[in-house]
Amino acid sequence: MRIKRRDSEQWMHHRLLPQELKERVRRYDQYKWVKTRGVDEESLVQSLPKDLRRDIKRHLCLNLVKRVGTLLTSF
Repeated sequence: MRIKRRDSEQWMHHRLLPQELKERVRRYDQYKWVKTRGVDEESLVQSLPKDLRRDIKRHLCLNLVKRVGTLLTSF
């Protein structure tokens, strides 16, 4: 995260962004860090083979699918 922050700061300085835009970029970076702890899940999963992606998605969504099935049978 420190490296990414340093790179962002250097880029903003190089592009002469106004202070307001710099603050917005910093807030967004902070938000992303809190949300993901620095892991870009989407690109991580996309770099995996298709069958492995499918198995991961199945694992992550299995409880949801089971709950939907339970809800449908209760009607």
